Amino acid sequence: MIDAYTLTRTEQAPAATRQQVEVIGTHLRVSGTVDLHGFGRLSDYVSLQPGSVPLWDVTLLNRRGMATTDVLPGLAIRLSDLTLIAQREAWAQPAVGADLFVDKVRRKVMAVTVGHVIEGTIALYPSADLMAYLQGSEPPFLPLVDARVRWLADRRLKTQYEFVLLNRSHVVAFTGLDQTE
Repeated sequence: MIDAYTLTRTEQAPAATRQQVEVIGTHLRVSGTVDLHGFGRLSDYVSLQPGSVPLWDVTLLNRRGMATTDVLPGLAIRLSDLTLIAQREAWAQPAVGADLFVDKVRRKVMAVTVGHVIEGTIALYPSADLMAYLQGSEPPFLPLVDARVRWLADRRLKTQYEFVLLNRSHVVAFTGLDQTE
C-alpha cells in the first residue's frame, strides 16, 4: 500500500533543481517533478530522504504508461514502496574536472523484482566485485543507465529509460549479464 498524501508547495524551486521522473511500484505508475533542493544528482537526493519523496505536478499513469485524467498538485510517496524512480531522459551532468574524475567500469546487470524484470548498466570501480556490490545494502537505490523494464504480470508491457534508481529491497534475484566471474 502506498502511503501518499496531498502536499502544498510553499515556494517554486529553480528550474535547474527540478527533474521529471516516473515512479513505479508493483501496482503504481506515476509521473511528476522532483525538487532536488540543492543536490546535484537525483541519486544523492533520493538516498538521503528519510522515508518519502515529494512529487509535484503529478499525473497518475495507466498500466501502459499513458497519462490518465487524475492530476494532483503534489503527492508524497513512501520510498520503501517504490521499485523504480526513472527518467526517460537523463539529466545532463556538468563536466567534472580531471582532479575529481573517478574511473569506473560499466557492467550489464539484470534484476528481478516481484513485479518487474529490469536490465541495465551499472558503473563500478574497476576492482569492485559486481556480486558483492549487488548483494550490499548501500546505497538503498542502485543507479542504472540504459535500463529496459518489463512487467511480469503482462509481458507485453515494456519500456526503456535512460536512468533509473532501483530499490535494492525490492530485488529478489539478480545477475551480471556480461560477467566472466
